[in-house]
Amino acid sequence: MDKTFDEERVTRVLVLALVLLALILRMAWPTLTPFKRDEATVTRLALAIACERYLPVTGVDTSTGTDNLPLTLYLLAFPLRLWADPVAAVLFTGLLNGLAVLACYGLGRAYFGRRVGLIAAFLFAVSPWAVIYGRKIWAQNLPLVTLAFVASLMATFVQGRRWALVGAFASLAALIGLHLGGLAFVPVLLIVMLVYRKQVSLKPLLAGVGVFTLAVAPYAIHDALNGWPNLRDFLNYAGGEGRFSWDALRYAFFMMGSHEIAGRMAGGLHQAYRAGLPNLWWLNWALMGSLALAIPYAVLQIVRGPEERRRPLLILLIWFAVPIALQSRPTAEVHPFYFNLLYPVQFLLVGLLLADLAAHFSRLRWVSWALILALLALGIWQVAVVGRVFWFMDRHPSTGGYGIPLKYTRVTAREARRLIDPACGGACGGACGGACGGADTAFVVLSAGTIPTMHETPAVFDALLFDQPRYFADGREAIPVPDRADVVYLIGPLVGEAAAFSPTIDRLVSWERVRPGPSVELPDGVRYRLFHRQGNEREDVLSGVTLFDEPFVFANGVDFLGHDVPASLSLSERELETWLAWRVREAPPPGVGYHLFIHLVAEDGVLRSQHDSAAFPTERWQAGDLILSRFPIPILDDVTAGRYHAWAGLYTYPDVANVSYLDVAGNPAGELVLLREVMIR
Repeated sequence: MDKTFDEERVTRVLVLALVLLALILRMAWPTLTPFKRDEATVTRLALAIACERYLPVTGVDTSTGTDNLPLTLYLLAFPLRLWADPVAAVLFTGLLNGLAVLACYGLGRAYFGRRVGLIAAFLFAVSPWAVIYGRKIWAQNLPLVTLAFVASLMATFVQGRRWALVGAFASLAALIGLHLGGLAFVPVLLIVMLVYRKQVSLKPLLAGVGVFTLAVAPYAIHDALNGWPNLRDFLNYAGGEGRFSWDALRYAFFMMGSHEIAGRMAGGLHQAYRAGLPNLWWLNWALMGSLALAIPYAVLQIVRGPEERRRPLLILLIWFAVPIALQSRPTAEVHPFYFNLLYPVQFLLVGLLLADLAAHFSRLRWVSWALILALLALGIWQVAVVGRVFWFMDRHPSTGGYGIPLKYTRVTAREARRLIDPACGGACGGACGGACGGADTAFVVLSAGTIPTMHETPAVFDALLFDQPRYFADGREAIPVPDRADVVYLIGPLVGEAAAFSPTIDRLVSWERVRPGPSVELPDGVRYRLFHRQGNEREDVLSGVTLFDEPFVFANGVDFLGHDVPASLSLSERELETWLAWRVREAPPPGVGYHLFIHLVAEDGVLRSQHDSAAFPTERWQAGDLILSRFPIPILDDVTAGRYHAWAGLYTYPDVANVSYLDVAGNPAGELVLLREVMIR
């Protein structure tokens, strides 16, 4: 009795230690998590649910174009409602994935014994890929929900608790709601039900189907009302031409440990990453080899092992095999994270093999101690690999593999806020509704992208500045000046000399009302620059601009105010840099798009060169905005010395119809505005 009590007490201590280790690895240093377009988009939409009463029936799109269901967004809205900061989402995600280690232990112990549960939980807790994926804010399956699904299957078909089938259907709906990859569990459920069909009762089955149908009905109805676009995209993906690939099986194995983590996380600096660790990468092969042995051992146990093991093991093998089989003939590129839905079945299978090995040689105590020491060595190595990832990406944050961590963009957003209100930092106010500044402020993000749903930097700062009026423009070709008293310009990420952004930065610093703010420097040389413009008067913006006698008033609510076009240019310069000053008189209606252009026309009327621009997207235009657009017109080889004219205009997009400017009576007076004559020498 005392011995049993001691074993239980030791087990509880070990389980507690494992869960704490898992939580530390998944929740510590939360700002050292990737925060790229996908993570930022999920965060922004979850913030909209938490703070703006946005109630979507679809989620973020998948790599195949099909929209996910929105469960991930609603789930992350809970922590973001309490603290409107991406760190809250990181901590919440890490908490759920850390608790999955406890659930892994519980499942392993319930059906295979204490040792299996401990070994599986340990391997799961320290797995570098499981840790990295367990910290990301994204629409992916949560192992905790996967384990709830499998536990429901076990309860139904192993323990004979027929109504647990309802839990399996509910968990299946949740898995699909988190990410469409959860559809892989549909055949898992169907196969298990078919194999053990005698234990399927009609009432639990109907109740389970009802729960599942209610859960996915809003998504299905929305898709039906819009012409089934998601269903068609999914069928196109599933029905595409596929070729056999070993990638699915390979990823299922290498995601157990840290295989390929250097190349995928450190990018081109993978050798420098490896240099900071002892050369123990062969441990990954040992771990994968143990899984290669565990699979046939599990099959053998199903055929010849104890009766109480056969059903649980068959369910585990079906769980392991079906997602791999579904991706073994892919119609599109297969990615490692697709197999996040396998966690932690690999560790349960290996745990069974190692626990039985120790039991078989129980009289040889050194075998058990050797296994314990080997597992500890592996665990220490895996933790070191994870720690190296954190350290390396903190000091090399823009390698491309990991992405710029949240730490640096969050600091940049905080410094931008402080230019408006020195007392403001982080996500102001903590919970929803605590915005900094006021109605007369704006933040302008100038980067190489313009659309948050498509481009990384706009997506990141759309989330980090979600509670502020914000503009996004291509900082190489446009400077919006909102009609606000306080405007902060955020430019970056800038690499090296950032020559492409130099014209914009030079013009900004030349304005009388603009003052440079802090520069956020990343350790590897990438930086973000901040500028603060104060005052409602905007005469300084037009310094260096030749104003027209009267603005050209266009029919779409745009006024052309003036230009900065050089009078002459040498052929050797190869580029005519021109600027156009224009104003939004009336905001365009939703769904309308416009592009601006400047044409370089020879004296004979032939168009010799041009530059078209959508650097400030139409959907961001607001009445009163003043914009300086830059048009770097290339001087092509067929351009010869002579007299040219620079003409400007704009057209609708995508139908490309020129917009007319109006005379004083409001009638169309022309489409092209002559800027000036240019002499090319």
